[in-house]
Amino acid sequence: MAALAIGWWSVTITGFDLTSYRQCLTKWNHAVELMYQQCKTMGPDKCLVVRYEALVLRPRATLRRVLAFLQLPWHDAVLHHERYINQPNGVALSNVERSSDQVVRPVNLDALDKWVGQIPADVRADMAELAPMLSVLGYDPWANPPRYEATADAATERRPP
Repeated sequence: MAALAIGWWSVTITGFDLTSYRQCLTKWNHAVELMYQQCKTMGPDKCLVVRYEALVLRPRATLRRVLAFLQLPWHDAVLHHERYINQPNGVALSNVERSSDQVVRPVNLDALDKWVGQIPADVRADMAELAPMLSVLGYDPWANPPRYEATADAATERRPP
C-alpha cells in the first residue's frame, strides 16, 4: 500500500505525517478518490488506471496494456527501465531525490509487503472507514497481508469504469 510504503523508503511528502498511519491513510484515500473521480470523468479512452501490484506482478501484461492504451508499439525495453537510467539519451535522475535508489532497480516486489505487520491493530480495525477507496478499488481493507494476485489479475484484464 503506497500510503504506508513511503515511510520505509524515506520519502517525504508534503502534508503527510509519516508517523501517523491514520493520517497517511486518510490523505491517501482523499488523493486516490480525487484521481479516481477525475479518471471516471475523463472516461476510459482518456484515462487508464494502472495498479502498482499489477505492474510488479504482471509487468509484461500490464505494460502491454499501457502501451496499447497510448497507441504505442510494444518494445521489450520497457521491461528494463533500469538499463536506461543516467545513460546517454536515457532518463536522468537527481542525486538528491530519495526515491532514486528504487528507480534504478529493476521492477521488484519489495514494496508490496514491506508494510505488512507494521500497522497497529486499532488502525487495521478502522481501515475500511479510514480508506474506503480500498474497497472501491477491489481490495479487502482487512487483508493483512493483502491478496494482490486477484487485484493484479483483474487489473490486467479490464479497463477502469
